[in-house]
Amino acid sequence: MILVMGLLVSCTSYPIPEATALNPETFPQPLPPQVPLVPQELPPPVTENRTFVTVDGVPEYRIGPTDLLEVFITKGATQDKLQVLVRANGRIVVSFAEVQVDGLTTDQAAAEIARKLSAYIRNPQVDVQVKEHNSKKVSILGAVGLAPRGGIGTIPLTGRTTLLEIIAKAGGLAQNASLDRVRVTRGSQSYTVNMYRYVQEGDLSQEFIMDAGDVVFVPERVVGEERQVFLLGEVKKPGPVPLFPSMTLAQLIGQAGGWTETARFGEARIIRGNLNNPEIIAIDLARLVLQGDRRIDQFLRPNDVVFVPRTPIGDWNSLMAQLKPTLEVITLSLQPAILFETLRD
Repeated sequence: MILVMGLLVSCTSYPIPEATALNPETFPQPLPPQVPLVPQELPPPVTENRTFVTVDGVPEYRIGPTDLLEVFITKGATQDKLQVLVRANGRIVVSFAEVQVDGLTTDQAAAEIARKLSAYIRNPQVDVQVKEHNSKKVSILGAVGLAPRGGIGTIPLTGRTTLLEIIAKAGGLAQNASLDRVRVTRGSQSYTVNMYRYVQEGDLSQEFIMDAGDVVFVPERVVGEERQVFLLGEVKKPGPVPLFPSMTLAQLIGQAGGWTETARFGEARIIRGNLNNPEIIAIDLARLVLQGDRRIDQFLRPNDVVFVPRTPIGDWNSLMAQLKPTLEVITLSLQPAILFETLRD
């Protein structure tokens, strides 16, 4: 607080910018060009691998060693239920028959078992289900689950499985996860997957189909590389907010729970760019949020500051002079509550 107050006292030496736009009716604007962090070609979509095969358009799991199977054999009016473990050689023993099932789907395994048993049983009806998927697993490490550091271990594959599904099974992403640098190692090859583009923008080129033996590493964000915006002033949840691709001002306000009863929501400002000569965009939040006029919405950019004042802005230059020192120290790990109270005063 002493540091903030000291800077506020010295604020008169800073150049004062004018607002550069007022309720610009230009939405949706073209997004700023984004250069891929790792311009790397990912494996093409597959209809089969060591884990699954597509049969009549439906992905089916491939049985493998150490899988536990349930086998139902119907003989006339009776039915037998067996549990059999797939041996290391890929074979199982059912009644009098030894059957090779490694790499087969459950339907294919049932047909092969029925063929073998037909030498001993007239017209056997066989059904096979996988009770435990043990043969094919993926390792996942890094900023996932409740523990940002340390490994989660292994996740069994039960069929066609995407990278996003594996992360979900591992407990989801930690708060400090770097979603655009997820690394998958497959044998001697390593791939970097931008999950931001896949999840937020629907970029199917970033969909990654897992295979047995893959290793997933979700890194932590490097300090200083956090993508965030800052919401200050008369809002219900002030402070830094993680910035997702294509995030808009309306989405930010909704995420913050709206504004307080004392807010001058018709005089909100977006402060963008170099603080010595920033771009300042005036937005009428009543028109945007209450009236639903999306023409004045704005795509947010990293480090944007959205400020909702408490009193009418009679002299924006003077207000900017008061805000600027606070904005310069906003990254010094001050608590959002301290910043909020500083701006209220």
